[in-house]
Amino acid sequence: MKILVVNSYLLRNEEWFQLYTEFKNMVVKYTPGALNIEELFVLFLALYADADTALEVIRKSSLTADIKEAEVKRNHLFHGLDTTIRGFLYHFDLNNREAARNLIIVLDTFGNVAKKPADEATAAIYNLGQELQGTYFSYVQDLQLEEWVVKLLAANHEYEHLVSLRNEEIVRRSNLRMKEIRKQVTEIYRKIAARIEANQLLNSGETIFLLFIEEWNGRIKHYKDILAQRKGRKAVSVKKD
Repeated sequence: MKILVVNSYLLRNEEWFQLYTEFKNMVVKYTPGALNIEELFVLFLALYADADTALEVIRKSSLTADIKEAEVKRNHLFHGLDTTIRGFLYHFDLNNREAARNLIIVLDTFGNVAKKPADEATAAIYNLGQELQGTYFSYVQDLQLEEWVVKLLAANHEYEHLVSLRNEEIVRRSNLRMKEIRKQVTEIYRKIAARIEANQLLNSGETIFLLFIEEWNGRIKHYKDILAQRKGRKAVSVKKD
């Protein structure tokens, strides 16, 4: 079995770091010794520590407070829209109750996006908005919630824009040359992945290597989904322009 490939260079700094944090934690879980990657993992940890230090610059960015404020605003709007829709379940008008029931189907599909990690919440709200302004728009109109949806999507865009600005700021400010560190971490990761794949080939059956690969591929799919969703949003934006 092969380890899935994700274009990690396309991930934003925080997403990229979270990817390799999850990888580090999984290696610790299975143990470097059992995976036969002890020497390579020592090198990985040293580079990972450099990346962590570089990201401290991001966390101390002047935009961090603005991003947090934008996230809180976005969450409040989501909760407000969600609560308003559910309140219509008790409306005296049958049509309003029916519209609410249909919209709740969409809300429940995405769950409480405010509790999701920031990157997942951004994608979820975007996709929720696509549904509310598309297939389910007539129900939104029935309840006169068009402005709620517009404001939620605007807040989501504002949050995403601020995160993008912060990343651009960090690229300019990071004295540890984050781009180079990312390259080095990715290179050592690929060597480790190749070693694990080779060990799996040499040890057929339900080995620890196969179990590791299966679990790790499950997490990689999450990041591939993030990139696919982002690519889709960009494509839609280009068409609108």
